[in-house]
Amino acid sequence: MPSWKDWAQLARIPNTLTACADALAGFALGAGVWSSEYSIALVLISLASISLYWAGMVLNDVNDIDQDTKDRRRGPLVEERIDWKLARRVGWGLLIAGVLSAMFAGFVLGQTASPGRAMLPGLMAFGLAVAIVAYDSPLKKTVLGPWIMGLCRALNLCMGVALATVLLPDSTMMFDRLTHAIWIIPLGHGLFVVGLTLAARKESKLMQSGFRLAIAWAVGVIGIVCIAASVRFVPELTPLRLERGTMFPILVGLLATPWAIRAIRSVRERSAFSLVMAIKQAILTILFLDAAIALQFAGNVAGLVVCAMAIPTFALGRWFRMT
Repeated sequence: MPSWKDWAQLARIPNTLTACADALAGFALGAGVWSSEYSIALVLISLASISLYWAGMVLNDVNDIDQDTKDRRRGPLVEERIDWKLARRVGWGLLIAGVLSAMFAGFVLGQTASPGRAMLPGLMAFGLAVAIVAYDSPLKKTVLGPWIMGLCRALNLCMGVALATVLLPDSTMMFDRLTHAIWIIPLGHGLFVVGLTLAARKESKLMQSGFRLAIAWAVGVIGIVCIAASVRFVPELTPLRLERGTMFPILVGLLATPWAIRAIRSVRERSAFSLVMAIKQAILTILFLDAAIALQFAGNVAGLVVCAMAIPTFALGRWFRMT
């Protein structure tokens, strides 16, 4: 029987809360408020994000089992500690659980909202599930692979935004409050993950050229810039916690600096170790960017809740592989 450690490794458990942080940051962005009365719905949308992330990780390894076996890459499936057929069933079960959890979150939060509006988080989760299945298919090895992965992360954040729309009597209110920032932030989030995925391709063999690796990280930089600049498009009357022209861009830049240093080092050194460290730092940076978004749009408590997820993420990263 596979142990819980085998399943934890298969699901890349250290990265779990970075996915959860996406959904919470999306809710903070869309709602603009953070209150304990939303706790049940936020727990449900977090569970939805976690389930979908785990499903993606499990199905990814199921899809790659032949190549991983050929490359003698360590893992629970390659080492036959978990039967790949069982893993496939668990992966699909997690996909279904994620969609249902997001749907329940919408109905819990929107008890007085119309059924159509309450269904929005579930519909967004279904779209995310479709994108996950698309990535965990032969498309992964094509030029579309990294872009689908970026789409997955953007949809994960948008799932939280969809939950926030349940609170509003009119969906146009959110667009009036955020204008172009409502799509620029998910776009930046997605581009950062596209760059990360491009850099991480075949990292175990370090098959990227220095030029291709630099281009990959440059895409990530564009994503960071999009997030930092997004608040400039928010109307002046919209309440923000940090000054839009200086403090928020500075905060985003500071949070991304450790990753940028490791990314530059990975291009210069062209070693597997430096690349893996840059990839790990990029994964952690996703969480910190989510914390900055939550802080900016919903206040200190929201930012601290998301940022606190870094503690278990660091701790689990000492015991389990993140990539």
